[in-house]
Amino acid sequence: MDVSSNMEPTASAPQPNSSENRSDRGAQHRNRIVRIWTLALGLVIITVLGVGHQFGWGKVVGVDALCPFGGLETLWALIVSATFLQRVAASSVILLATVVAIAVVFRRSFCGYICPFGALQELFARAGSLVWGNRRPQMPTMLDRPARYLKYVLLVGFVVWSWQAAELVLRPYDPWVAWMHLGAPDLKTVVAEFAVGFVVLGVSVVGSFVYDRFFCKYLCPMGALLAIVSKFSIFKIRRDTTTCTNCKACDKACPVNVSVSTVETVDSPECIDCSECVNVCPVKGTLTVTGPKNKSGQRVTLGTMAVLGSVLAIIGVALALTTATGTFAWTLPSLAAITPGGAATPSSFDVANIRGSMSFEEVSKATGIPGEVFRQKFGVTEAQMVKPMKEFAESKGFDVETDVRGFVAEQLGQTTAP
Repeated sequence: MDVSSNMEPTASAPQPNSSENRSDRGAQHRNRIVRIWTLALGLVIITVLGVGHQFGWGKVVGVDALCPFGGLETLWALIVSATFLQRVAASSVILLATVVAIAVVFRRSFCGYICPFGALQELFARAGSLVWGNRRPQMPTMLDRPARYLKYVLLVGFVVWSWQAAELVLRPYDPWVAWMHLGAPDLKTVVAEFAVGFVVLGVSVVGSFVYDRFFCKYLCPMGALLAIVSKFSIFKIRRDTTTCTNCKACDKACPVNVSVSTVETVDSPECIDCSECVNVCPVKGTLTVTGPKNKSGQRVTLGTMAVLGSVLAIIGVALALTTATGTFAWTLPSLAAITPGGAATPSSFDVANIRGSMSFEEVSKATGIPGEVFRQKFGVTEAQMVKPMKEFAESKGFDVETDVRGFVAEQLGQTTAP
């Protein structure tokens, strides 16, 4: 893997010399604004879904079912046994396939245009630009270059570990999982469970405040996978050396410090294809997003908004089709629905399926254990029986994964609880 050079990033567009004019400067500015608002909208939507899951709104699925990396973690289990790892659903595999398909066509455009964690980092980077201005610190080259390879090490390590352990081993260390649990009603328990993830989250946002896209550059295993795929992408950013004024506005605008001004084709795996360089270039046609050559020998060229529209279309079509067929589920199945045969017996009921997002009433219906038994054992009220257990587990002094699962296993006559 080649590693990009260490150029100073900035969140605002560099100003060209007065002699460097172009008629579509306003369009460039609008393109940048649309990209930022698209990222922001994605961050808001996925965060609302995360909060909804924590509070049981419509039984919306959790972060694990909405993460493409989960699809990679469960891939081996899916191939060898046609099963998903616990917490992973078909939706994760669909998202993985969709994001990889986007990378095949438009490189890491998912990172530059859609990724909600990328949006969070850019939010802090832009806040940092108000403080640093043109004096934003630069990561020393002797640290930056080797650190870029860390994400590839993490990609291989977590994938192999997940496949061997047959579980989501990345989960406790994932800053995005930590972010999606910030609204949890049992926050103290969540912080303890995802302590490392919260530390990585803090390092990522503070790092981005200083260096921009810190997690993307050094720690993101999903970004590492897309970086590998992007080497074979159809569309890439290309520079016309005959019209380039060597103003280096492109280098300064790049959030991941790719040295655009020194290459004819931007094929660095570090490039997240956000087109910030294209949208600050002072000479029209110098930086363009181009694909294969047509019959006349000219390369197919797309505007940055056409790229964004295409990426959104790929995601929209994939989600619409799989949602319509029921493959992509936006809500959690009931506990009774995932119980084999619909009847709880010591041999058929898996207590590991009991989650904090479920209610005692749901567990009662799925297991046949009377609700009064749960009320007496855990001291819950009638009103609490229909609420997610994690909302009051801490105040009542019990843990869902150990106490509730163990109690259900005991009531069903199971000798041991997972």
